[in-house]
Amino acid sequence: MNNYITVKEIEENIDFVNLAITLKNVDAKSREDMKKVCESKNIEIKNLTSNIQIHSDIVNVVNENNIDEKIEGDALVTNLKKVPLLIFTADCVPIAIIDKKKKAIGLAHAGWRGTYDKIAEKTIEVMKKKYNTNPEDLVCVIGPSIGPCCYEVSKDLVEKFNTNLTNCDDKFYIIKEDKYYLDLWKVNEYVLKSSGVKEDNIINLNLCTSCNCHKFHSYRKHDKTPQRIGMILEIK
Repeated sequence: MNNYITVKEIEENIDFVNLAITLKNVDAKSREDMKKVCESKNIEIKNLTSNIQIHSDIVNVVNENNIDEKIEGDALVTNLKKVPLLIFTADCVPIAIIDKKKKAIGLAHAGWRGTYDKIAEKTIEVMKKKYNTNPEDLVCVIGPSIGPCCYEVSKDLVEKFNTNLTNCDDKFYIIKEDKYYLDLWKVNEYVLKSSGVKEDNIINLNLCTSCNCHKFHSYRKHDKTPQRIGMILEIK
């Protein structure tokens, strides 16, 4: 089994970044496991930088002074070369954000709380301020995460998203056998498009971690596993 997957559209069309998403035989929280992934993908592990994730909307800027520092937050941005960013998920939505023109990158960890707080939008806002990013130049990847097929939630949470957050004619949930299933993919696509990202530049892998629990860690399917998928993004 491979240690990670890549994204064909990024590999073929954006030559200045490395993007990898780890598979189930890797625990992204293990330095030894990540060393294998980074060596295989030619990623600079000594500069690997991640957050202490707290399901917030905090976006941390990685610069020369805080490489490899652990700070509370759920998104990271940088324009430094050879400084890979890493976020951890196991059903939550990982989002990679790549500025093709300014050569800056961001990663966002969007569980339902982060999605509700529009962490993807806030990450883009920080990139606009720090790197003069134009959202129309962004390419975004929605990685493996629990899909609307499996993410059963309460009716109250569904209504919270549809009335308070999106408030449009689209429905961001499905109903099966009187149960409600929230579509975090669709909500995050909506947030990205509302932030100015072109629809054609949003790559949704449509990989449900619950359906594909043989390939990816799933918090719900694997009995609240402490192991995590890692999304790694680096400017070469």
